[in-house]
Amino acid sequence: MRTWLGIALFAVCSVAHAQGVARPAAAGNSDIPEMQAGKWKLTITRRGRTSDNETCGDPIDGFRQEVQVYTANAKEKWGCTMSTSKTGSRNVNVVYDCPSDRSPEGRPVQKGRWEMSLVSASPQAFRLEMKSANDAPYVMEGTRLGECK
Repeated sequence: MRTWLGIALFAVCSVAHAQGVARPAAAGNSDIPEMQAGKWKLTITRRGRTSDNETCGDPIDGFRQEVQVYTANAKEKWGCTMSTSKTGSRNVNVVYDCPSDRSPEGRPVQKGRWEMSLVSASPQAFRLEMKSANDAPYVMEGTRLGECK
């Protein structure tokens, strides 16, 4: 089994958490901004295809959780690094880098570098973009529509 930070996993985690399936995020990952819980319109673009989805909750909480888990485990378990850097009060860049296709224990991991940029002017809107030589570019844009019913 390969271990890697996959944007598809991020999308699943984000939507799953927003729908109340994922666990709450633990403290300690303050670089990823909070979004106002509620009903959200998500527009996802990948490989020239765009799809829209509506969900309830905090649409990036799954991403926040994934960054926390990978930051805590990447080096020791997978031989990779995860770093976050704030680029504004609500903006952050996340870089996940695996220089080898093997973990320190010899398990296969996906070699490569993923760069994610989260821009959010307010708790009601965001744009998350992922770029990698390994995967097609991925963009998720979210706009809060109101309260969940």
